[in-house]
Amino acid sequence: MAIIDEVEGDVNDNVKTTSDALQTLRILAAYARYDALDAPTLDELDAWKAAALLTIHKLHDDPPIFLCPEEIAELIFAVASFRGDGEWTSDEMSERASGILTALVPETPVPVPLMDHILTHHLKPIFRPTPHPEINLETGRKLPRPAGGPLANQDAYEGQVWKAHPGAGNVLQWVVENIESDAYERLWYLVVPPTMTLLDDFEAKYKLQGVRVANALLSNAPPDLLRRTGIADLLFSSLHRTLTHLHSPLTPALIRNAVPTAVKLVSRTTAPGSERQFMQLCALLGDGIIGSVWMYGYQDADAVEAGVDALPDVVSALGIGTVRYLKALIPQLTHPLHLMPFNATRPSLQLASLKALLCVMRECAPRVHAWRGTILEGAAKCWVGLVDAGKKDQDSMALKDLLREVCVSLAEFAPAAVEDYRKLLALDSHMFEGLLGKITSAPQPAPDAEATEE
Repeated sequence: MAIIDEVEGDVNDNVKTTSDALQTLRILAAYARYDALDAPTLDELDAWKAAALLTIHKLHDDPPIFLCPEEIAELIFAVASFRGDGEWTSDEMSERASGILTALVPETPVPVPLMDHILTHHLKPIFRPTPHPEINLETGRKLPRPAGGPLANQDAYEGQVWKAHPGAGNVLQWVVENIESDAYERLWYLVVPPTMTLLDDFEAKYKLQGVRVANALLSNAPPDLLRRTGIADLLFSSLHRTLTHLHSPLTPALIRNAVPTAVKLVSRTTAPGSERQFMQLCALLGDGIIGSVWMYGYQDADAVEAGVDALPDVVSALGIGTVRYLKALIPQLTHPLHLMPFNATRPSLQLASLKALLCVMRECAPRVHAWRGTILEGAAKCWVGLVDAGKKDQDSMALKDLLREVCVSLAEFAPAAVEDYRKLLALDSHMFEGLLGKITSAPQPAPDAEATEE
């Protein structure tokens, strides 16, 4: 009997500890309007966060045992809220939360009934009061027309009670990351509505969370299910619209996350080389990056750089089809290489531009010869600036390596450029020897007819 009494005592203590932890880890709704809070409220939030950190440490070092499935689900919901981004968490808390979740659910994959319980009893009640107007909540399918009429999307922004639960997006992401492909049919109607609600929100921080959840969903969601339910089209439209969400501090992060996610969606839901795939990738590159980010966000250097960073993903997927955009791409990518008398150079943008330029040159090799003068001018001017500056920092050395790589590729794709290199060396061999010397001394293939046309 003593052993039984001891076990019962442990269970009771464990339940009390878990109950206290759940109470402490309940994220305060004030975090939803964190940027607008006054100093006293921020101090209160800091005190709560310190207490939450201690609780997470305790749970990590001594995970609770003897929990029923419902209690496990409740604790997962509380802990997973700290796994990810948010003012209520930190890198340390996120790392510890991941450890707690592994201890709570050691088996792989995570049991489907457990995820079903979390989605049904914890996440669905949060998002249900403001449903996404284009989703059938019972099936997870796209509706033929928005529920509530043409202004339904605006109406959905009224009374967003789900924002009073700041960690819900992190919980949704953990669940989606752990759903196996064959479980999506069962959980689809529970996963899609909150994902689309986040993705289509007007606030950048929720939209970014939605992009990340969508990216996780695309890793395992069956392509046929995405197409059959109409969610593939809905996701693409939402991701494409994300590239118009400019002039926010989170715009660069949105671009860097949305573009590869959209490319991933297109590659998974369209046939390789199909007209549909081509048109969607063209919309992403032409209307999204070039027509939106670069055209309307040109004054935001961070947004422009994010667009350049994301460019190789689209160009690699589009392949030779990128040639239709060379008139926009080559000038955009070579412009940062020029010396700017009244503006400080931006090495990170120059590095990103050179990497993207190399990708464009590889994919559009048959047309590079027509742009050899523009490319060489940008490379040569950037090289002169680096040599004159005399810096040997990491960025400067990386830029020099990439400039050499661009010139090597230019000679490969447009052999006539070698003669241009010789002219530059004759003009100033001391300046350009480090950039072009090895290329002109190496044996070069005879230029073909197309490469010599101008």
